[in-house]
Amino acid sequence: MQTTIVAPATAAGQSAVSLVRLSGPESLSILRKLTKPNINFAPRQQVFCRLMDGLEVLDEALVTYFPAPRSFTGEDVVEFALHGSAYIRGRLLELLCQAGAVPAARGEFSYRAFLNGKMDLLEAQGLCDLISAGNKAAHDLALSSLDGRLSEKLNHIKSALSELLAQIEVRLDDVDEEMVPLKEEYISSALEKQVALLKKLADTFSVGRFIKEGLKTAIVGAPNCGKSSLLNALVGFDRAIVADKSGTTRDTVEETVDLEGQKIILTDTAGIREHALDPAEQEGMKRSLRAMEKADLVLFVADLTRELTTQEQQLWTDVEQQNKPVILVLNKTDEADAGRCPLESKALRTVYVSCKTGQGLDLLKKEILSFVSAPQLQQQDGVMISNLRQYESVLHAQTELESALVQLRYQAGLELYAEHIRAALAALRDLIGDVTPDDVLGIIFSKFCMGK
Repeated sequence: MQTTIVAPATAAGQSAVSLVRLSGPESLSILRKLTKPNINFAPRQQVFCRLMDGLEVLDEALVTYFPAPRSFTGEDVVEFALHGSAYIRGRLLELLCQAGAVPAARGEFSYRAFLNGKMDLLEAQGLCDLISAGNKAAHDLALSSLDGRLSEKLNHIKSALSELLAQIEVRLDDVDEEMVPLKEEYISSALEKQVALLKKLADTFSVGRFIKEGLKTAIVGAPNCGKSSLLNALVGFDRAIVADKSGTTRDTVEETVDLEGQKIILTDTAGIREHALDPAEQEGMKRSLRAMEKADLVLFVADLTRELTTQEQQLWTDVEQQNKPVILVLNKTDEADAGRCPLESKALRTVYVSCKTGQGLDLLKKEILSFVSAPQLQQQDGVMISNLRQYESVLHAQTELESALVQLRYQAGLELYAEHIRAALAALRDLIGDVTPDDVLGIIFSKFCMGK
C-alpha cells in the first residue's frame, strides 16, 4: 500500500499562517484521529475545527479535504491552514507521524502527481521553475511549461513522427507488397518539417537559459577605467569601492540586477595591467580572466580621456578570440569627445556613457537586454527550453531525424529510416517523461522544495 506522506508547505519561521499537507490513502483517517468524530469534511470545502493534542487543543485551524483523484497529487489530500507558530507546526507534524504518516522527501508531492498522471515531466519542471522564479521573465517562462504549452508542442511533433513511423513499419511488414509504396518525397517532406520545428525549439535554449539562470555579464578593462563606477551605476547603489588610485578592485564583485524583468548577473573584475603590484592583485587579475571566460556577455570598458595601453589592446584581442558577445563601453564622455573610438572593429556594439552623469546608461541597458530578447531565437508563443537536459533531448531528436534524411538521400531503405525515427521518438518520450529512468526522475524531483 502507498504510504501517506506529510510535510510543511510553507517556509520555516514565524508567520501569520502556516500550511501543512498530507497526501495518501490514509489522509482522511489520520485527520480524524486529531479532530472530534462528528465533523463532516466535505470535499474541497474549508472546515474550521480544533486540532487536538490528546485532551488539549493544539490549534484552531482551517482544514480542507481533497478526495482522489481530484487533488494535486491524484491521491487523497488534506491541507491544514494553521497559525504560524513554529511550535504548532512542529507538534502537528509529530502527531500526524504518530497517527501513521511519514515525512515526505523533497518534491515527493509533485513526484506522486507525475506518477498519477496529473502532470507530465515538463510540467513538473515548470512548477519547480515557477517556485524559484525571481523575475517576470523567469515567471513567464516557467508558466509556459507548467500550463502545458511546451508539452503540447513536443507532443505534436511526437504524434507526427509516430504517424510517419507507423506508415513505414506497416510497409516493412507487407511482405507481399500489396500496399502502395511511400514516396521518398513524402518521407523527406515529413522529416524536414519536424526537423525545422525541433531546430527552432533548440535555438531558444540560449535565451531560455539566460532568462532562467540570469545573463552572466563580466565588466572588464584596465585599472581605473570606470568598471566599478559602471557596476554601481547599473545596480543603482555603491556596491563596489571606487577610488582614484589604480587597482582598487582586487577581487571579483558580483551583483544581480533586474532590468525590465530580466535577471542580469553583473561581475565587476579587477583591472588588467601588465605589471601587478603584489600577489593579491595578480590573483585578482586571474579571477578576472576566469570570470570573462564564464560570462555570456562582456562589457569592455575603456577610458575616453586617454589612449589604450598595449595591455588593453591585448585584452581586447583575447575577448574577440573567445567569440563572446561584447559591448564596448566608452566611459567619461563628460570629459572627452564622445565621437572618438580607440578601437577599430566593424562588429562592435559601442555605447558612450558617463558613469558620473548617467549619460548613455539607458542605451547600454537596452543593448544588454537585446541579448536575452533576440526575436529570432524566441517562439512567437513564448515557448522556450531552459535547461540542458531539455536541450540535449531536443537536439538528439533533431540529429536522429537529420540522419534519417541523409539515409534517405542514399536510398538506404525503410529499415534505417525507421530506426532513426524510433531513436528520435525515444528522446522525446524521455523528455516528456514517458520512459524516463527512475534515477533521472529522482534527480529532477530532488530539486523541488520541501512540501511540493
